[in-house]
Amino acid sequence: MKKYIVIFFICIVGAALYALFFHQLLFPQKSFNFKRRPSGEAFLYDYANILKDVDEYSNNYLKGIKDRYEIEAVIVSIPSLDNVRTVEDSAVEILNNWKIGKDYNGRGIVLFFAEKEKEIKLEVSYELEDVFTDIFCGFVEDKQLRPYFLGGQLGIGLLAVMEEIENRAQIKHQDKYTVNYISQLDHTLLSGGAGAKRKLLEFKKETVKTAGTFFPAGETPAQGWETLINSWRKKTRDPNLGVYTEITRLAYRDYQNLPDSRYNEDVKTYGKKPYEVIQNENYAVIFFGNKKGWENTPFLFCKTSDGWQFDIVHQRKYIRMGPNPKWGIERTDYPYVDLLSKCPYWMGQDIPLEESDIYKINDDKKTAAHIKQLEKEHKANPNNIDTLIELGRQYTITSLGLKSISLLKKAKQLNPQNPLPYKYLAIRYVDSTYQYDKAIEEMKVYVKLKPYDLFGRNFLGYLYFCRENYKQAIKEFRKAIELKEDNCYAYCKLSRCYALIYLNEPISGIKVSGSRNKQLSIEMYQKVQMSFTPDARRITWLKTWLNRNKLL
Repeated sequence: MKKYIVIFFICIVGAALYALFFHQLLFPQKSFNFKRRPSGEAFLYDYANILKDVDEYSNNYLKGIKDRYEIEAVIVSIPSLDNVRTVEDSAVEILNNWKIGKDYNGRGIVLFFAEKEKEIKLEVSYELEDVFTDIFCGFVEDKQLRPYFLGGQLGIGLLAVMEEIENRAQIKHQDKYTVNYISQLDHTLLSGGAGAKRKLLEFKKETVKTAGTFFPAGETPAQGWETLINSWRKKTRDPNLGVYTEITRLAYRDYQNLPDSRYNEDVKTYGKKPYEVIQNENYAVIFFGNKKGWENTPFLFCKTSDGWQFDIVHQRKYIRMGPNPKWGIERTDYPYVDLLSKCPYWMGQDIPLEESDIYKINDDKKTAAHIKQLEKEHKANPNNIDTLIELGRQYTITSLGLKSISLLKKAKQLNPQNPLPYKYLAIRYVDSTYQYDKAIEEMKVYVKLKPYDLFGRNFLGYLYFCRENYKQAIKEFRKAIELKEDNCYAYCKLSRCYALIYLNEPISGIKVSGSRNKQLSIEMYQKVQMSFTPDARRITWLKTWLNRNKLL
């Protein structure tokens, strides 16, 4: 009898081990070994897949912090702590075992996040603690992550934390600070509501009081600007302010849970800041001077049937924040471009959009109503591919965050042969975060599905141009000209491509006055001047650039 019991027990154990083996084979658990840093040059280790849509941008941004400030910062996310460690211990383990900052005099930062527990820890090395204080770390966790977490965009909140890290990295790098100066900065944070590390799950959405009638559109641009500042002073979280355009109101739905510190900081920065109003009949720029510093970027207002309102669409699309303190305006075709001529020039977004994909102030109310209706339809039928594509398209052309990405990705899965999701994903990747490699992959599929599409060839050429792959860009622009000979955009870009190849040629040997690439650059410039539908601004910018580089 005992013999059978033993055999039975062995069979049970064997069956259990057998089942466990195949379960692990079919459903392997992701293990996270913090004892050794994974190989490669990555700065983002997104095991929880919360930053998969901005991984290219994240790695580039963190690499920039390392290159500019000699501070090595990494982001690590995992699905769960699995009750075997704390978020604090994990962050310290990564900082020490991965030797973050070792090659930069020990100046290292780890931003660690556990998805299931919604816990985050910003861990800094001893060499940085004098600037990246406990108060600061608690502040950025609260200020940046809270509103994005409650708005369902935690990944974007983590990107916002990078900007806060860069602000203090710049202070550390300049090495002109004192203990008293850092204490004053921290005191400001505390007065603005900064606190110790918190679990994001502890945050609750606030009750937003209706206040739109108290902040109407301005009778003048200056009045609109002062009204906007006053809304910050009153810490108004209502997105339906009269001083906002209808699309701006939709955008501010994601910012109803901002902590008081955000408003205090904005009022402190802009409340008494001198400014100039540069305007024409329908558009205005609140201009703080052509000075470095993110706080000097202009604000854009437009005149609608209600009065002068803040225009967040063009603000997001064409006012660009570079590495702190640099900023600039995009030089492409949009209503404010001439008014912004005093501002520094930026070249990172010059998408050859089709007329139907260009946001227009005159259609703002109609577009906002269309988006609201699409949102209702999507909620009722989340798998309707037409709704997914159109809502994703509208979010893209109105710059309403990165919400379009998940919609368009789902549309791709439902119908991989539909070219439109690829098109708008590519636009979104560039327009929001300059993710050119991701955009190129999307556009390669798009032109494969629509090989004779003019936008596809122009845009793919532009993407290669931005990646400095000028030879491939030339191929695409040549194809675009085959599709439409009267193509001012393509000729201008071709002229720049040939010129840049020429300028990068060796000084001796190839780079001579008779260089074929130089001749081709000038030839493209001459052809664009003969265009039947010339773009006067673009031609003028090209001529100025060619002259500055002594090619004309």
